[in-house]
Amino acid sequence: MIPDLGFTLQQTYAAPPERVYACFTDPGLLVSWFCPNPDLPTTAELDVRPGGGWRVEMGDWVVGGSYVEVEPPSRLVFTFDWDDDDEAATTVTVQITPEGSATRLVLEHEEYADDSAHEEGWLLTLARLDRLLS
Repeated sequence: MIPDLGFTLQQTYAAPPERVYACFTDPGLLVSWFCPNPDLPTTAELDVRPGGGWRVEMGDWVVGGSYVEVEPPSRLVFTFDWDDDDEAATTVTVQITPEGSATRLVLEHEEYADDSAHEEGWLLTLARLDRLLS
């Protein structure tokens, strides 16, 4: 059995759950925060339904996958796979919960290798999401 070396990140946003969910499912919103480097041109194609694909180009970096679970506005589960490596796809679960007038986001990224770059990338992108929602 391959060990799970993933991580969990939690963040509270001053926005309703529907707005946070839209930031993950609307290509126009996603490109404004998803890339850790704000200087890279970013495009997104999202087919948000179970089995639908997603793809984000960030300069020369391309990541994509498919949606496993889609439960608006509270949950998304999708595979995560870089185009330029031979590693197996990993799984990301995004849980969105109302918390008073704010929204709690819990992001779990299941991984099978010790790759702190993914966690660092998510920390940078979630900080950009916070600025967008503030």
